[in-house]
Amino acid sequence: GLPYGWEKKFDGKMNGFVYIDHVTGETRTSPPTHGSSGTGPAPVQISAREQGACKSGWRYAFNFCYYISAFAEIQSHSGAQAACKTQGGELFWPQFVYESFFLKKTLNKVKISTHFFWTNGEKHGGKWDWGIGHPAFSNPRWSPGQPDGSGTCLAVYSHTGFLDDQPCETQYNYVCKTKA
Repeated sequence: GLPYGWEKKFDGKMNGFVYIDHVTGETRTSPPTHGSSGTGPAPVQISAREQGACKSGWRYAFNFCYYISAFAEIQSHSGAQAACKTQGGELFWPQFVYESFFLKKTLNKVKISTHFFWTNGEKHGGKWDWGIGHPAFSNPRWSPGQPDGSGTCLAVYSHTGFLDDQPCETQYNYVCKTKA
């Protein structure tokens, strides 16, 4: 794997891959040979205040509990949905616009191994939605140039908190959510 903080991304203009260091902002065309082995940082402990009324390993905010997958705990979109169900929740969907930005801030200290995390959002019949029983998909905060048609599942770019369409089989970290 790549050292912590690096992402390999296809660049259509160059018709090749570029490597981006999200910690320093460096972009290069050859893979990095320096840095950590990719095993990642130790898990960040959740304080009693952060846990609130939530079960162990979950964080409380906005009357919901959030579970952020561990550094190396990555899944496809359907795998992340199943993992959240096993944990007693479901894949993240925003009740409030500011939830994605709360998670962005939290992820700055927690550290995940991917630069995106899965949401419950999917494209059905040409329209995006958060799934049955969730708010309407309105006023989405898209990353610049998104959606670009690269996938039918929605992920949040963890460095900005904005949405991005991604191929559902890609493996990313994920965030589960349940009522507190």
